[in-house]
Amino acid sequence: MATIPEGANVQIISKNEKKARELIKKTGLKQIKGITRVTFKQRGNLIYAIDAPEVYKSVGGSYVVFGEAKVDDLNKRMMEAQAQQAQQQELAKAAAAASGETVDKSPEAITADLEAASLQDNKIEEVEDDDEAVDETGLDAKDIDIIVEQTQVSRGKAAKALRKHKGDMVNAIMELS
Repeated sequence: MATIPEGANVQIISKNEKKARELIKKTGLKQIKGITRVTFKQRGNLIYAIDAPEVYKSVGGSYVVFGEAKVDDLNKRMMEAQAQQAQQQELAKAAAAASGETVDKSPEAITADLEAASLQDNKIEEVEDDDEAVDETGLDAKDIDIIVEQTQVSRGKAAKALRKHKGDMVNAIMELS
């Protein structure tokens, strides 16, 4: 038996499916190319999805779809999206609470904040040895991860900035970006 090369697009068809495909071709249905996903919605937000389907269309407008159907629960996806959104809102609230100020979003306030940030002469040292251990005592690892992700700096720089601003993530991110 020959082995299938890795990454090859191989489709295993049962005898019944093969017979059905041959009968479909005899009825004069036309294959539609370029469709990458077909979904069917059922009551209760239950969705059946077929990735990379073979779709045939009749003259009367009916469709025949071949492929592997997978259940996609819309309620579950919506709950996951809401949970992720709630987590992002909590992070924003925590950042606002950590700054200890109410956020003024007027253009004048934003300009003043940017000018104040650019005039600060206290900057984190640019030269840092990435091989040395990062002192994260007293700091939340998740906060450091967020700063690293947002500013694309090393973990050591993120920890130093967070320590300098006494755990204030917003000011640490502003300083590093």
